[in-house]
Amino acid sequence: MAEPVCGPSGAPIEVMPVVVLLQVFPARPSSIPDIRDFVRRCLAESPLTEEGNREVGETVFRALLDAAGPSGSIQVAFRIFPEHVEVDVLHSELQIPSGHGGGPERRPDPGPGGAAPAPARAGSGRPQISVPGSSFVRLGEDGQPASFADWMSVALRREGLTQEAAARLLGVSVKTVSRWVGGATEPRLRDLRRIQEVFGEIPLQ
Repeated sequence: MAEPVCGPSGAPIEVMPVVVLLQVFPARPSSIPDIRDFVRRCLAESPLTEEGNREVGETVFRALLDAAGPSGSIQVAFRIFPEHVEVDVLHSELQIPSGHGGGPERRPDPGPGGAAPAPARAGSGRPQISVPGSSFVRLGEDGQPASFADWMSVALRREGLTQEAAARLLGVSVKTVSRWVGGATEPRLRDLRRIQEVFGEIPLQ
């Protein structure tokens, strides 16, 4: 709990303990499972209820799509206070070495600065941020496609779209859609955001 101390003028100053955890991930959809695991580990130390943790997790994922760029890396940082949690999701154009997830770090709160964050703040057991309704597709679960390529094929058939029509809607080339459907490549996080807008579902690995 906070420790009351006195400042130079004798006025009480509240010292609030805070744990800061951050990790950097490649800005690609295959990082999503690692990001979800990192979020779960961080929230295990939070003061929130189970429902609050779930809503913060969904907020972080939505912030990922908002912060996503065509390349680079995503930094997820948690500041865990005794009664609430703050999260920043930042995009950087800097690449991180292949196979290196950035490793979770505990460090003092660096304070504001740098790129504009996509914050999620929570307190009193519930996040103090509205979380729009989301529909998530858990790839590989019972009754769900095993891969993004399978999901994309199903989505095109469900909507009655050709690859050419899907490419126009998503703002990408027909070759890109063809490579997604064939499993040769996966969409970037920025592409996933547009896929969500068009198909209303988010495929997770």
